[in-house]
Amino acid sequence: MKALRWPLWCLEAIPFFAMMGLFKVIGVDAASALGGWLARMLAPIAPAHVTARKNLQAAFPEKSPAEIEAILDGMWDNLGRTFAEYAHFRRFAGYPNARIEIGNMEIAKAALAEGKGAIALSGHCANWELMALGAFQAGIDGAEVYRPVNNPIINWWIMRQRRRFAYPTQINKNAESARELLRVLKDGKAIAMLTDQKHSEGLPIPYFGRDAWTATGPAVLGLRTGAALVPVRMVRTKGAHFQMSFLPPLDVSRSGDKDADIRATLTTINMALEETVRAHPAQWLWAHNRWRIPAHAQPGISGAAS
Repeated sequence: MKALRWPLWCLEAIPFFAMMGLFKVIGVDAASALGGWLARMLAPIAPAHVTARKNLQAAFPEKSPAEIEAILDGMWDNLGRTFAEYAHFRRFAGYPNARIEIGNMEIAKAALAEGKGAIALSGHCANWELMALGAFQAGIDGAEVYRPVNNPIINWWIMRQRRRFAYPTQINKNAESARELLRVLKDGKAIAMLTDQKHSEGLPIPYFGRDAWTATGPAVLGLRTGAALVPVRMVRTKGAHFQMSFLPPLDVSRSGDKDADIRATLTTINMALEETVRAHPAQWLWAHNRWRIPAHAQPGISGAAS
């Protein structure tokens, strides 16, 4: 069956690489602006636009229709810019870098100094790819957790970019990743991880006042290893410029009741992410159907990968 899909994957890859080539030629600032404009123009006709509006209305019932539409417009602008910026990872490399202002490095260094590793937690905010890139360029050793893109040709190119400019060690987000994650933490290193999307295993945990299917991996890893759970806030300040901040480690519940501790820790993680999203709602990916409980999902707490 995979062999039959290769022609389709090749056809999909052609416009992708054509766009990346165009973005590369015109430079990072023009590419970011063009990507944002294209997304704002085209996205309203997509079904995901309806999903994003419903999610925003449920999360912010106090906001007017005009305010909701403004956030939607900003969300698509940010998403289009993020897509275009894939062509310019090199421009964000190097530390210090004028395009990524990194704050509170002492928090990350203090967490790693404990010797039990650290899990850098973020969501699909601003250009989320730059969280791992910025941490690696700043000298924080470790690995990045990723979810493969469906098209293997495009996925190969994106992984090549990540390995060149972010963490060379990339860990696939699947059931077999637990051993690799534990090894990185045992070595006292950091794991960069996005925690705001559904996974096959998880628990219903409140997020913006409604239960959202939340992967248990970060909490399980934190409890098992003693690694610090360090939120990382990514904010697009202007165009292709960002502010990345390490926040104080989250409290990890250690009552001795494993199930209760995992739920409490996941609640804390979701609260930290919600605080970041509320501060910059137009920079989060509302088009993802975050609150739908997957039909195939099985409630559980055994997984160590998120």
